[in-house]
Amino acid sequence: MKTKNINSSKSQAAEELINNVAQMPKMLEKHNIQLPKPTQPKQQLKRARNANYYETGMALNITHGIQAVEYLLTYGPDYNPSNPELAIASLQTLNTTGQDLLDNSRLKMQENKQEIQARQDVYGDLKPLATRILNELEASGAPQATIDKARHYVRKIRGTRIIKIDPNSTTNHISASQTSFTEQIQHFTDLINVLTPCTEYQPNLPELQLTALQAKRSAMQDSNKTVSKTQAVWSTSRIERNKFFNQPVTGYVDTFLSVKQAVKAIFGANSPQYSQLGSLKFKRIRK
Repeated sequence: MKTKNINSSKSQAAEELINNVAQMPKMLEKHNIQLPKPTQPKQQLKRARNANYYETGMALNITHGIQAVEYLLTYGPDYNPSNPELAIASLQTLNTTGQDLLDNSRLKMQENKQEIQARQDVYGDLKPLATRILNELEASGAPQATIDKARHYVRKIRGTRIIKIDPNSTTNHISASQTSFTEQIQHFTDLINVLTPCTEYQPNLPELQLTALQAKRSAMQDSNKTVSKTQAVWSTSRIERNKFFNQPVTGYVDTFLSVKQAVKAIFGANSPQYSQLGSLKFKRIRK
């Protein structure tokens, strides 16, 4: 009997607790009490590492290298390292070479960007041009089979899926957008090949005539090749630049780190000279 009373008491207490919790929102609202919202941990946003970011970092290396040499010049004959690679004349040559490599890499990057923009200009009107070609072909009285073939390649140029997807299908589908620059050349070539034997296709507008379309295709090919060439030149210039800065022991960064150690050895760790150079940072380039 005693056990029954204890269980009954526990059950009643649990029921009262549930009721109190249920009434809590109304109590808070009645007395205008605001509960503090749980704080979410702030996410650390990673800084984007683009080409300009690394170019700026390398330029800072050169800036610090020039400043280091200026400090060394003020020390006069007291700065006399045993390693000839750490002599002021050698360091000045390093600064000049580093600046030249950095400037050359930036130049090649800009040339590549210009060619990419030029290619964009060449390709920019391809989709509306393909539509105009199809309209001209349909108005010319060409056979339906020829029009259907042309429409097929026009859709490819537009990046339109040829076979519609069943909305009720659960199958994963591969993207049908074959719109890379190389693929666009191929689609446009296929379209020209459909038009060439079609005697009905005789447009009066010069830009729709076969000779103009063939010239357009050649310009697309040339532009694509030029972008690939400038990309390769820029990439190689970066390899040469990175090797110069990152080379162990004899590279730019390691050499100036050794200069700091030489100043520390000559003047002492607590010397004002080492304090001057100690504040200069030299960082390797991330590949």
